[in-house]
Amino acid sequence: MQERIWEEVDEIREYVVDARHFVHRNAEVGFNEHATTAFIKSELETAGIEMVPLAIETGVLGIIRGTAEWTGAGEPPTIGLRADIDALPIEEATGAPYASQNKGVMHACGHDGHTAILLAAAKVLQKNRKEFAGTVKLFFQPAEETLYGAAKMIDCGILENPPVDAVVALHGGVEIPIGSVAVYPGPFMASGDIFKVKMIGKGTHGAYPHRGSDALAAAAQAVISLQMILAREIEANERAVLSVCQIHGGNAFNVVPQEVEIAGTVRCFSPEIRSKIRDRLESICTHIAASYRCDAVCDYTFGIPPVVNDLEETELLAEAARDVLGPEKVIRLANPMMGSEDFAYFLQRVPRGTIFRLGVGGDTPISLHNPGFNFPDEALPVGVAVFVRYVLKKLGR
Repeated sequence: MQERIWEEVDEIREYVVDARHFVHRNAEVGFNEHATTAFIKSELETAGIEMVPLAIETGVLGIIRGTAEWTGAGEPPTIGLRADIDALPIEEATGAPYASQNKGVMHACGHDGHTAILLAAAKVLQKNRKEFAGTVKLFFQPAEETLYGAAKMIDCGILENPPVDAVVALHGGVEIPIGSVAVYPGPFMASGDIFKVKMIGKGTHGAYPHRGSDALAAAAQAVISLQMILAREIEANERAVLSVCQIHGGNAFNVVPQEVEIAGTVRCFSPEIRSKIRDRLESICTHIAASYRCDAVCDYTFGIPPVVNDLEETELLAEAARDVLGPEKVIRLANPMMGSEDFAYFLQRVPRGTIFRLGVGGDTPISLHNPGFNFPDEALPVGVAVFVRYVLKKLGR
């Protein structure tokens, strides 16, 4: 069957490249992917794939029903394949002939490749429905970069009627060579929290700082002191990151500002560590503010949960990848990643699931979220073959 899969993939190599270029050219940010959504719907309709209307303007749910007889126990499973479809607010600098036509927006994270791969896999699976039983749901998800798209789509009921038993996704990885994939069972990607701290003092002329309360000095001290949470209060074996990424305050070179705000992100894997960092952040900022005769207003938002790959489904995905790529092309990652992914919401609601890394790293790889990043066309067939083989391995007769 592996040879058959590559024969099918070879037939659509040109298609998957053209599809990516179209999506890349029409890059759109989260919840505004109107042209992308219309394109996906048109392609699925052309392939004769059923679609279910959603209560949101962007995003698509497609359904493929296998026709093979199911010989396993109970009803045949329903599995989901997910691709994110949104772009980033970044001005493109790739120089590609199919560069984004929308100024200030580009596919710098590779979601154009994810979308094209799922479209091509859908066409192969629709053509070979007699080879598997059960149901395949196609999740073309908007707004992953906002970290709210998955939750919105799930709220539309995409995991019901029939309920999804397993879900799989991929993401391009520049640290993985083209032609390979990488897997990691268990906690794989970190939770993503947001914090904002406003230091409120008393503004004054820069020549007379003693007449005011310096919110800027308090904020500067907080930026440094917050790093001590990880250095001295979190066990070294725990993986956690606290980054202050913004500081805003002041409008004139000779005025001590009355208010200064800092903001950043916290990433970790443990609910207990998340809560401890939040509590210590608020306590430290409050006490620093008081020491500078200021007040602190802390706003901590628990964002998306960590991505925890199911062990059994990760092994099944790895087996499928070995079938079509060979064992030397399936990499076992040594460490989890501190980035976040709203695919975590799928994994919280579905009994089994996993996300794997698709190799997109060339000789001189350009990092994701970079204006020069361009998803390599050579990686597209690899993603298609792994998706198709996983479905046939899970649902095949």
